[in-house]
Amino acid sequence: MTPNRMGAALSLATRAPRVIGNPETTSGARSITLDPWSSLRPAGNDKNQKNRPVGLRRMRLMSLALAFALLAGGGALAMDFKPYGRGAFGQLTKAHAGRPLVVHFWSVTCPPCLVELPQWAKIAAEKKGFDIVFVNTDGDDDRARAEARIEKVGLSSADHYGFADDFVEKLYFEADSAWRGELPFTALVAPDGGVVTVTGAVDDPLIVEWLEKRVAK
Repeated sequence: MTPNRMGAALSLATRAPRVIGNPETTSGARSITLDPWSSLRPAGNDKNQKNRPVGLRRMRLMSLALAFALLAGGGALAMDFKPYGRGAFGQLTKAHAGRPLVVHFWSVTCPPCLVELPQWAKIAAEKKGFDIVFVNTDGDDDRARAEARIEKVGLSSADHYGFADDFVEKLYFEADSAWRGELPFTALVAPDGGVVTVTGAVDDPLIVEWLEKRVAK
């Protein structure tokens, strides 16, 4: 082997292998630095980055997104919203039978809901002898925003459910046959199972009176 060829071989041996062509059909390893601040550039010189296959660029972007997610959340799982589907309202009232129960429905797209969440957090923290369940009516696309709002107002440790049924009209009907999805909406369930529903804010006279009668400070 001539000196020039030996030098080229040594250069290739010390350089991280690169995938050329379709990554699904080409064998060989590929070295990527999982550092979100390095733009995920492969090892070695890269003068032809614009000409690389779209598949490789997509792989780098996916790796970057994963790295940012791990850095932001420390690898922790998102808050668990229990599924709220058909029959859930009856199951909740049965599970909490014998104790005053508040089932509060809310959404991140409902401005009054967001304004009063801190008030509900204060009630949950200060009043005793009752149970409270929060039901988020948003779809999966808005569930992360809902989680962020819950954490912001200090309700992370509360009992949370999220709509998990596309037939939302059925979910409305089970809580109140006259409810059409207006928010905020609160179901007040007495220890004997009697239900009073309120479409309105937490300071609605019906909610205030119900809490005063059944919930200790």
